[in-house]
Amino acid sequence: MDWSSLGTFFTFGVRHVLEGWDHLLFAAVLVLALRGFWEVFKVIGVFTLAHSLTVSLTVLRGVPLLPPAVVEPCIAASILLVALENLFLPVAAVSGRRLAVAFLFGLVHGMGLAGALLENLVGMSGAVVAWAVVLFCAGVELGHLCVVAPLSGALKVGRDLGGERFGGMVLRYGSGAIGLGGAYYLLASLGLLGPGG
Repeated sequence: MDWSSLGTFFTFGVRHVLEGWDHLLFAAVLVLALRGFWEVFKVIGVFTLAHSLTVSLTVLRGVPLLPPAVVEPCIAASILLVALENLFLPVAAVSGRRLAVAFLFGLVHGMGLAGALLENLVGMSGAVVAWAVVLFCAGVELGHLCVVAPLSGALKVGRDLGGERFGGMVLRYGSGAIGLGGAYYLLASLGLLGPGG
């Protein structure tokens, strides 16, 4: 691996998010209850900071911080818990609590992202590794923005046109659907769906 190959880490980061429905579901459920650009910016910023920390720590150690058998169910649980919070404590989405939730679960999602990255860093060292991490994390953020930006824009337009009724329906049904996806992923990650699940 050499400097000329570093660009592949950026595209790998983008692809890893856009092909990973667990990350897509979590990004969507995080912003579903948020109403303004500043709220979305703060929550996604905190989430970014958190998962960049655990990606960097994992790469520095050279081994996962926690085994995938722990990380994957925690990622699934994060989707389900935020969906439930949207349904039963929607005011928490615009409070410091949502920032804390985004940071805590961002740390966990970072462990999942880092696992994929570690496999691609074999044989690399020094500044090349540092740049690979930076480019990977930048790609992950672009992947998240590909979901969060259009979703936030569509929600704003919908709320402007449909008012509180639209916002309430989207929050309720959207969080419910994402929560079901999180529950399915949790059962699958715990091996409770059987070989055909």
